[in-house]
This record gives sequence, structure tokens and C-alpha cells, in this order.
Amino acid sequence: MTTSMGAVRTRSGRQVRTVAWLAALALLAGIGQPAGAQDGIHQGSRLHEFVPPDPNEDVRLAATTLDGNLPAALETPSGIATAPDPAKPPDASHLYTGGTTDDGPESTYQPDRDTRQPNIENYEDPFSPSTAPFKRLRAFDTVDKDYVLGVAAKATSVISIGGTAGTDDESFYGDFSVELLPDDLVRIPTVGPGARVLKMHVSPDATVSLLHDGADNWFIRGSERKRTRVVMQLAIPRSTFGSEFADVSFVELAGALPKTFAPHREQAQRVFEAIGISQSMRPKQVVSKMVDYFRAFQPSNEPPKTNNDIYLDLALSKKGVCRHRAFAFLVTALEIGIPARMVVNEAHAWVEVNDGSLWHRIDLGGAALNLDQSQDPSRPPHQPPQDPYSWPEGAEQSSGQQLAQKDRADEQPGTGGGSSSSSSDPSGSSATPSPTGTDPTQPAPSNPDLPASTIELSVVEKTVRRGNTLRVSGKVSQSSRACANVRVDVVVASEETPGRVIGSLSTDEDGKFEGTAVVPRDLAAGDYDVLVVTRGDKRCGASRSE
Repeated sequence: MTTSMGAVRTRSGRQVRTVAWLAALALLAGIGQPAGAQDGIHQGSRLHEFVPPDPNEDVRLAATTLDGNLPAALETPSGIATAPDPAKPPDASHLYTGGTTDDGPESTYQPDRDTRQPNIENYEDPFSPSTAPFKRLRAFDTVDKDYVLGVAAKATSVISIGGTAGTDDESFYGDFSVELLPDDLVRIPTVGPGARVLKMHVSPDATVSLLHDGADNWFIRGSERKRTRVVMQLAIPRSTFGSEFADVSFVELAGALPKTFAPHREQAQRVFEAIGISQSMRPKQVVSKMVDYFRAFQPSNEPPKTNNDIYLDLALSKKGVCRHRAFAFLVTALEIGIPARMVVNEAHAWVEVNDGSLWHRIDLGGAALNLDQSQDPSRPPHQPPQDPYSWPEGAEQSSGQQLAQKDRADEQPGTGGGSSSSSSDPSGSSATPSPTGTDPTQPAPSNPDLPASTIELSVVEKTVRRGNTLRVSGKVSQSSRACANVRVDVVVASEETPGRVIGSLSTDEDGKFEGTAVVPRDLAAGDYDVLVVTRGDKRCGASRSE
């Protein structure tokens, strides 16, 4: 099946970062003409001297950027952050844009059973200090009867701009390019829940407004189609990134729960018993025990044992990576009465819980082995407060913070992170590179003695922009028998690109699969064949769609 990727707007998976150094030119005033100087000029005098930029001095003197709208540098707990150049034009190869359901408040999240640990996840970081891999891009706070996550209050309201950072706040710069659409919402990232915009600069100038929905997803809206660069100064309570849950009651938390979410009480009760929690406990203790439980999950190459219920499959097997942990945590939290959200970006997933006064970011681990990003050495890495929750032995190595530290340690000059490029589903499903020397369009069978299975494939979109999602669905069967819980890889191929895996899905009990894969941002524009391939399992043979 051929899909056109010719007329595309690129948002590259590798971000080239720029920093505006405010070079100072000091005029040496009061230089006279010493006696004996020929032609009235002292030959050894320098009328101009270059003074290297000093971010510490910018902070001390409260210097501003050249347009006077942003502080030239910020003093943060993570170090001095230098302002981006607000006058730099938008980068056409790294654009946030809209036009699809996933870009607006109608975005949803579908859980999956592919519990393998991703090898590489690519990542774009628009913030300084660098928050990798915790860019807040999509948040979900409710669940329906089929366990599809969404946003309970989809209506958006305007985000005000202005104010100052408080003594308990932490400051950041945001810097990203956007393709505005006429009177349409374009999803943009933020550093965390409850962040505030103190200052904003748009270049070239455009009439824009910032909005957020009930789960604090951020959007920008313009009055005309235009590419622009947005630079912000942000402030957020530092305790958001690491602090103890307040000792409140379930009654006090009830008002912060979503107004509507589908009950899964019978299933949740089984999970409550496995964790050892109940409403007879204080919410603070419940959250602590839940964090301990879900941090103990393990990636697995084998799908979890089926209970004909994906929530029970994941929660009771304790199998899964970041997105599985966050999904199961959210359902459990809502059922017991704790306001929570699942947050995802292209590389990681985590949860937020609300204690009635503050949303707390909690990382449950399960991150990929490697992070692929272009690092800007001038951006200090974010140093969050101490984690108030413990990690099971060895589990901390799979945290998002450890992933970022490993990436910085592995960084070699000129490599941009030292990893081959790969694409990721926004839900966290990695587009895993194929092993060297293998053709992803010709799957190696799990059981060579079995005849090939049959794959039915349907591709919804015929034209897809790079960086956007490609939705596929279909069915895998063997001699008219459904192939349940087998992995299928979504592959794109052309004459120039022999084959590239852009995402992976799992079949359900009826052998059906449905989901999305993200078209890599570094994929050349053109027409591609979309294939689905599977290695099969002990019962179903390997195959590829035609």
C-alpha cells in the first residue's frame, strides 16, 4: 500500500539548537592624547575591546536580550541559563504544527501489550535548563469503557502572560518554532503542570494567543497561516518536580477528580489487593505504595498473560515500560479516588498526581536504553529536587533522569547523542532500528517450520506529513485462526529506502491490530509503500502484508 509523503512540512527529529551570546562592545572612554604622540593618536591605544559574554554578569546586572523583552540570563538551581536569540527566524525543519486529531484536545491514547524495552528514543528539547526527557506534550486525565484515555474537560481557556517568578518558583526558557494555522489550535510543549508564562516573544511578529485544556495541555492559536518562532520565560513551582504528597483525605481530593470517567471497579479491586491499598488508608500512603508497585514493573519480550482485559494484563503481570506503568497507574488512581494524569512525549511517559494544592510529577521508570538528541552544551541539565519515593534495587537505572544522565555521559562531539536516528510513537512506542544486515520487510520467523500467516492491512491516511502519525489497522491469521498477541512492525519502503520500521503494535485476542506510528522526521519526502510484517510466534508463522 503506497502512501505519499511528498507535500510535507518537516519537523526534524534532531534539533539544532542556537544560543544568543550577547557580545558586549566596550568603548574605552576618556583616552587623551599623551605627550609626544604622533598625529595626536597614541599608537598603543585600543579604542574598542571585545569583552566575552558573561551570563553571571547578565544576571547581576539584570541585562535583557537585544529586543529588551526577555532577561539575558536566568539564575536557576540547575545553573545559569542563557537566553535564546529572540530575533532568530523560525526553523522550518523543526516545526510544531497542527491539522490532525492528535494535535488538538480530542487526542486520545490507546494502551498496548508490547512490553519490550525500546533501544533508542529520539527527542527534541525546547527548554533551558534542559528537561530531557520530561518535555510535557500530551496529558490524559480520564478513561473510557475500552480503556482509551482522553481529556475530561476539552474546552480551552486563555493562558495569561505576565507576572514575576516567586521565591519557590523555578525559571526556564522555552524556544520552539511553530507553523500557525488560521484560527486553529497547534499543540506546544511546556515544562510541567501549572507552569506560567512571564514573558513571550514571537518572531516574525504575529497575533497569537496561548490556551490550555482541563489536563493543562498547551496550545497556540494564530489568525493566519504563518511560521513563527516563540521564545518564552516560564516559571513553575520547583516542588512540582519532587516533593511529598500532602496528608489530605479522599474527601478533600474528590473535587479534583474528572467529572466523567468510565468505572472499572471490579478490575481495579483486584489491582488494589495486589498492591495492598484501600480507601481506609490515607491518600499519601496509597500514592507511596502505588509508586513502589509500579516502579517494580519489568520490561518483557513476552506479552503479559491475558485476562481478556488490558488493564489487568499489565497491572497484575507487572510487565511493561514507561507507558504501560503510567497507563495502569492512572486507571488505578482514578478508581481509588486520587486525581492523576498520564503524560507522554516522543521518548518517555510518566504520571502526575494532585494533592488538592499541587500537581506532582512522578517518574515510574521504564525508559528506553538510549536517548537520541542533539544536545546544546550551553543549556544546563535540569537538576530536580530529591525524589521523595524510593526505587526498587536496580530499577532507578530505568528512570528518565538516569536516561538523560547516560545520554550526556555518552555524548561525543559532533555525534548529537551518539545513537542512530529512530522515530517514536507519541505514546512511547519506539521505531526500533533493524539489526545490522537485516531487511525489515523480510521478517525472520520465530518458528521456521510454520507456514506463513496472512496479514490484512488498511492504511487510513494516504498523505502524511513527516513527524505526524500514520494510522493503520488490520488482522493477522493462520489458516483462518486468529494470531493473538503477536507483534507486528509497521515498515515504510521505497526505491531509495529499502525498509525502515517506524513503529510496532500488538494484535488482540481476535488477531486484530489498530494504532499509529510516527513518520520519521528525517525521512525524505516522497511516495512509500507501507507494509506490516510479523515474525509470528510458536503458533503463527512469519509474514508480511502485500
